[in-house]
Amino acid sequence: MSDTGEKVAQATRQRAAVYAHLFLVLRKRLGEAQAIDLMSEAIYNFGKEKSRRNYSEKARSGDLAQAAREFASPDPVKQYQFAPRVVSLTPEEAVIVMSKCPLVDEWRAMGLPDRDVETLCNVAHSVDFGTWEGTLRCALCFEGTRGQGRDECVLRVKKTPAEG
Repeated sequence: MSDTGEKVAQATRQRAAVYAHLFLVLRKRLGEAQAIDLMSEAIYNFGKEKSRRNYSEKARSGDLAQAAREFASPDPVKQYQFAPRVVSLTPEEAVIVMSKCPLVDEWRAMGLPDRDVETLCNVAHSVDFGTWEGTLRCALCFEGTRGQGRDECVLRVKKTPAEG
C-alpha cells in the first residue's frame, strides 16, 4: 500500500484508540449503558452526515445497488483498510462483507478484553447504521462482526418501503 494509504490506516487506528479511551472514561463516570448510548448517538449522527456528503445523488435517491457499490468502493485506501465487497445484490437487498477492520485490530493491540472490543465494535458501527438508515433510507443488520471474533463483518442491507 502506498504511503498515503498507510497514513490513512494509521489515522483510523488513532480514531479507534480515541473511541476506546473515550468509552473507558465515559463508562467510569456515567456507567456503561449511558457511555454506549452517547457514543452511539454521536457516531450515528456522523454516519448520517457522511452519507449526505459522500454518496451520489443516485445512491441517495434509493438506488440500493448504487449505494452498495459506493459503500464497497474499489478505492485502494478503503480496500486496504476494510476490504469491503458486495457478495449478494438484488434490487431489494444487498449483502456486504468486510474482511478487515483497523479499529478492531487496534483495540486488540491495546489489550482490551474481548467484551470491550465487541462493545466498541457495536458502538463504532453506529456510523454504518447512520449511513444506511439516514440519507440512504435502508435497514441495516449486522450478521456477524470481527469484533465478535468472526473472520468477517457481514452487513445485510434492505430497502425500506417509501413513505407515502
